Amino acid sequence: MKKIKLATRGSRLALVQARLVRDILAGAGVAADEVIVSARGDRNKVSPLIKIGGNGLFVREIEKSLLAGEADIAVHCGKDLPFELDERLVIAGVTSSADCRDCLVMPEGKSLTKASVIGTGSPRRIAEFPGLHNDIEFKDIRGNITTRLEKLRQGDYDGVILAKAGLDRIGFDGEGYDIRVYEPYEMIPAACQGILALECRRDDEELCRLVESISDEATMRRFEVERYMFCRLRADCSAAVGIYAKVDERSPGELNIMAMYEGRRAEISGRYEDYRELCEELYAKLT
Repeated sequence: MKKIKLATRGSRLALVQARLVRDILAGAGVAADEVIVSARGDRNKVSPLIKIGGNGLFVREIEKSLLAGEADIAVHCGKDLPFELDERLVIAGVTSSADCRDCLVMPEGKSLTKASVIGTGSPRRIAEFPGLHNDIEFKDIRGNITTRLEKLRQGDYDGVILAKAGLDRIGFDGEGYDIRVYEPYEMIPAACQGILALECRRDDEELCRLVESISDEATMRRFEVERYMFCRLRADCSAAVGIYAKVDERSPGELNIMAMYEGRRAEISGRYEDYRELCEELYAKLT
């Protein structure tokens, strides 16, 4: 197969993720290079995401590069995918998931108080966080992980809420900071958080087969469930939505799904093969 072109955003984290996929492809005997695409959400780093369009801000331009033949595979953070994708494209595979949990990063020795200012623009995180710590002030924050940590260091915020997957992937050692990691039952993660979704043109059968061959099976099961539930809710970045599916690897037939929608929580268990029906029951509980 010819050298593959991987479409990616240009942030430090995005490039780390694209190179992770590049290394996986190299292990399968396929060479790949990155093609950096400027996403709308990256070009405007000041305005809240909701005000500049929200849904698909980090995905649409990358999809255009696939459709134009400028790239072959798009590397997306699963949590950034809007509920509707271009029908000419398909998520053909995923990499092994990183840690899906959220965490609060604060300067070392600093404590939460009623006057604390926490940086996050996520309605989901804002909706869930007060249940753990009351009387916190939330302030919108934009930019990649490095930018957000720098804003924290400069004292613009007392703490920031970030995905642990991103911190782990850029090799953040936490020196000089205190990190509080929240379990899924405390703060339900965004759907598909920690998962890299690999998108390609649906009609390129050879490429689809390649992506399927490097896809992580266990992660794909979790991705399918969380993605189905997310799409069922038709949620965008203005909605407070968290979804976490646990598929028992020792017994892949067992499935537990936790979800939060606009402050309402629900949970359901059953068999993985019935996940669509379980998601419909969960949807009825949440709406």
